[in-house]
Amino acid sequence: MKLHRYLAAPIAALSLTTSATGADTQKVEISAVPGGVMKYDKAEITVKAGQAVELTFSNPDVLQHNLLILKPGTKEKVGAAADAMLTNPEAIKRGYIPSSSDILYATKLLNPSQSETLTFTIKDPGSYPIICTFPGHWRLMHAVLKVVK
Repeated sequence: MKLHRYLAAPIAALSLTTSATGADTQKVEISAVPGGVMKYDKAEITVKAGQAVELTFSNPDVLQHNLLILKPGTKEKVGAAADAMLTNPEAIKRGYIPSSSDILYATKLLNPSQSETLTFTIKDPGSYPIICTFPGHWRLMHAVLKVVK
């Protein structure tokens, strides 16, 4: 799992753990849709609770994007915090990722043609929002990580 220096560690109450990539790891891919449309190419990704996940986010778009996995029910709250960063002179250094314990995992801000892989395990079933927090993107650029039993 990659956590950037400005992000808090995953919340223990959600039973999140990091894991090494192995044969039983579920590999999933998601990418930005090219053409500046501010969308992910998948609206939903389903993974099994307790199984290691290797999620690769690719950015073939002309715009910068990131990918954040959030606690269930926090999309609006984290999105509003991202919007508030617009006037923060440190925002670009932080990759437009707000400080929030509601952020479980995050990629860095990816330039066109870059990708990053997150490796993690989520034990608790639920719907975990995925958003891009580049200014103005989260309202259109979102998906759901469905964790099922």
